[in-house]
Amino acid sequence: MSALQGGNASQLALGGFGEGSVVKLDGGKRLRLDDRVDFCPATQAWQTTRDGPDGPAQGIGFTSLLAYLKRVREAEGRAVEAPAERASDRQVVCDYCGRHAELHGGLAVYPDRKDLEDRQFWVCWPCNAWVGCKKGTDEPYGELADEELREARISAHKAFDPVWQNELMTKLDAYNWLAQELGIAPSVCQIGLLTLEGCIMVREAVWARFGAVAATLPSPPTR
Repeated sequence: MSALQGGNASQLALGGFGEGSVVKLDGGKRLRLDDRVDFCPATQAWQTTRDGPDGPAQGIGFTSLLAYLKRVREAEGRAVEAPAERASDRQVVCDYCGRHAELHGGLAVYPDRKDLEDRQFWVCWPCNAWVGCKKGTDEPYGELADEELREARISAHKAFDPVWQNELMTKLDAYNWLAQELGIAPSVCQIGLLTLEGCIMVREAVWARFGAVAATLPSPPTR
């Protein structure tokens, strides 16, 4: 099988695929999309159940999956429509391309996450970038993040969270310490607001202080 490990889907949501395009199997452990691809949310792995124009395919991640489905649909003359944008008076600009971002519901961005159904996101589909809104509002929680930055923030959380989860520090003390290491105010010390460089600094700071004694911490980061 060909491996599709990445890819910008231009628009990533399933909103344009049509009703019935997602079917839950095995109690939701598998999702069958468009009756041709199986996706496992737990591992983010997917593979085709029937061949597309280029034969069988497989990959990792929802981005590459939706890019594949979009390409197959277009090859079959059934172009995927963009999801409907929600109305808002707020103007949010994508930091990557300068375009105006669109407001969408959580399922448009994460179709496999029912827990995000009531959340809203500002999205720039061409840049594969988005940011969640504060609960019950359309106010963005920081700046839009592309796939690279989202992965970096996840990695930073995996390094930092065990510090307080394993009670090496209280959560408050851990964030105060991290703010000092990053040279920022504790009030804005949130991993969801950090840049790529900030995420690297988090991992390096945690490893430098706790790596030798915290068995659950990840390996030292490499630049």
